[in-house]
Formats: sequence, structure tokens, C-alpha cells
Amino acid sequence: MQHEKEILDLIPGGVVVVDQEKRISYANEWLLRLTGFSDEEIRGKDVSLIFPELKISDTGQGLKQAAAVDKAENRRPLYAAIREVYSGAGRSMVYMSLLSSPVLVNVTGLLDAGPQTRETFFGIVGRSARMQEVYNLIELAAATDSNVVILGESGTGKELVASAVHEASRRAGQNFVRVNCAALSETLLESELFGHVKGAFTGAYRDHAGKFEFAAGGTILLDEIAEISPSMQAKLLRVLQERVVVRVGDNREIPVDVRVIVSTNKNLRALVSKGKFREDLFYRLNVFPVHIPALRERSTDIPLLIEHFISKFNSRTGKQIRSCSPDALRFMMEYCWPGNVRELQNTIEHAFVVCQKDEIGVVDLPHELRVAAVREGICAEKKAGFIQPIFSPAGITDRKNNRLNITPEMLEAELLRHNGNKAATARALGISKVGLWKKMKKMGMG
Repeated sequence: MQHEKEILDLIPGGVVVVDQEKRISYANEWLLRLTGFSDEEIRGKDVSLIFPELKISDTGQGLKQAAAVDKAENRRPLYAAIREVYSGAGRSMVYMSLLSSPVLVNVTGLLDAGPQTRETFFGIVGRSARMQEVYNLIELAAATDSNVVILGESGTGKELVASAVHEASRRAGQNFVRVNCAALSETLLESELFGHVKGAFTGAYRDHAGKFEFAAGGTILLDEIAEISPSMQAKLLRVLQERVVVRVGDNREIPVDVRVIVSTNKNLRALVSKGKFREDLFYRLNVFPVHIPALRERSTDIPLLIEHFISKFNSRTGKQIRSCSPDALRFMMEYCWPGNVRELQNTIEHAFVVCQKDEIGVVDLPHELRVAAVREGICAEKKAGFIQPIFSPAGITDRKNNRLNITPEMLEAELLRHNGNKAATARALGISKVGLWKKMKKMGMG
């Protein structure tokens, strides 16, 4: 059962294992987190007492549908796909898929095969364990209307995650509205979010509905939430508490039904402790936090992301680039990516501009990346004695032949490997410093 528990804890939904008397013998982490129960509170209890709206009938008859409503939290109906699976020990398993619409799930298949690894999810790309956790959190967030805080460094894809929460929720058919809070002054931001009436200020020639009204029934993403002023924080708190907006220059309250998601690359708790962010607003927003890992924390996703961007830019540009070279991939794997996935996308776009072959090479990568990759990763390995030559040593073995076969790509790569040290580069290439200088001048690198 221990192996089963480990698998059940990864399922993006609530799972209860009951015995033949319908007493709960196990509840997975997702169910406890969603309901607020502790394991001690529900273990050994009759499942019908804990979940009175959950109807289980025709025991052993296969897949059935049921609905469960959490009355205490006054949440919308959650749909459950039920399957009872009896084992030799007489256990029965009840799987509750807490999603926005009825879904039939074969729990036996999940137990046999383990959790499915997804490579893409609502436009997000990544197969690493860290991204599987993110996908599961998105599904959990989508099952409710709770406020969500998306945390992560710049370029990690916070907007994509917010969009995925919206698209996976019951609000998917409604508007998804994005607002960059850092891009507008306080006055403009208030008008943008809440709207204004004619004559409210100079230039207000007509009534204007704000983003909250436009997002009614859907979702609004407030990006860079940490940048809003204390005054705007107070006004936003009122909207979240009372679910109404007041247009600038007006006193009329306009009810709004909007799911609020905020994102930031800053530590909101630290800002609260410094008095720069309202504590009450923080706790109102921080109902369901989702942390997006930096690209360096999921580097195994880099090849998949490169493949994705190559396909994307092939479609956009009409080129037929099939891959990147092993050396180019090695440089990109060594790089720390401070700009995260956005920087990787820009790197592949840059390579598409300069690449003249069907394969992206080292020379097609941005110069800054090549220098940084060597300094931060490859050179460290070289000093430790673990690195192999970037190019095949066949030509270097025969120094005389090598002098005739030096390409611009080889020359630049050797310069990078030796941090621009021309004497070391010349020795590696089997030529004199004067010969190196002449080749650099001939190749326009002097």
C-alpha cells in the first residue's frame, strides 16, 4: 500500500480509500489540502459522514458519476468521477476528480502505469518533475474560484500559467484580461482597472468601463502586483472584499464576478515585513500560491524547449532548421539563463536570423551567451579535467593539416574556450600568435 500511497499523492484530485464498510482508511494529500481536513479527522470515519453529498450506489458496477458540494466553503459544485476497485484485501478505492466538468478516470490504470508525464500543458512546455508539480497545481487552482498568486523570476512564464488556470477552469469561455501594473501611473492604473465617467478628469470625454468590468465572468491577471502604490492596494482590497468597483469620478458601485490572479517576481512576504505591501491584501491574495521554477532549476527541459521554439520559428519564418548542433546544445545547457524561458526563446530567434544552414551552430548563438557559458560552466569543467574538445580532434592531431582547416566557427569557439587568451588559442590550434592574428584579421575578427 505504501507504493500506492506515493502514486495517489501525485494525482491532481482527491482520492479516498475506503474499506467494505465504507470507512476511510486513507486520503491523499490533494484531498486533505482541498477540504481542509487533517488525516486524523477523517481516518476511520464513514465516508458518507465526511462527504454527505457524495452518492455511491451499485457497489462494484464500474464507473459512475456523482457530484459533491463543499457547503462550508460555499463553493460551486465539484464533479466527481467514481470508481470502486476491490483488491484481495477487501479495499475499495473512491477517486474524486475535482475538476470543472465530469471526468471519468480509471484509477486502476493510474496505479499500474504511475502518473502520466506531460510534455505540454495549455501552451506550457516542460516534462521535468518540477513542471509536473506546476501542472498539478494549475489543475487544483482551476477547480475553484480562489485568488491565485503566481511567483517566479522574470521570464519564467507566469502569464502562461495564469492563462492555463483560466483555460482549465469553468470560466474558460469568458474573457481573460491582462494588466501590467508596473506600466501605468497610479492615476492611469486606477482608470484602467476600475474605469471612469465622463468629465472625471481632463481628457475623459466619455464613460469608460475598466478591466474588471470587461473581465466580468472571466479572469483578470494583475501582473507585477508588487509595484502598485499603497493607495491602489487599499482600493484593490476593497474590490476583493466587496466584489464591486467604483469608476473614477462616480459613486455608483458596480458588482463584478471576476476570478483574480496576480503575479510577481518579488517576495511579497518580505515587502509586507518592510511595510511596502499591505498585510491584509497579501493574505487576501495569497490563497493559492503557485511557484514557477527558474529554467536553471529545470535544465532537463531545455532540449524540449529548444525543439518547441525551432518548430515555432520554422512556421513563422518559412525556414527548415531541423535542430541545433551538439556543441550549441552544450553551450545552452551550460548557460545559467538569468532571463529564463523568455531569454531562451529570444536566443533561438536570434539564431534563426543568422543561421544559414539547417542546424543551429555555436556561432549562431548570441555572443554574450557564448562568453557567459564558457566562463560559468564549460571553463569550470575544463579546469577540473572533465571537458572534451568542442570540435573533433582529428584535425588538431595533424597540426599542419589543421592550419589549413581552421574555420571562423572553430577559431571563435577556441577563443571562447580560452577566455580570449590568444597565446593559448594559438597553441590549441597549432599555429603561431602571428598566424592567429592574421587569421583573425582575415576573418574580420581582429
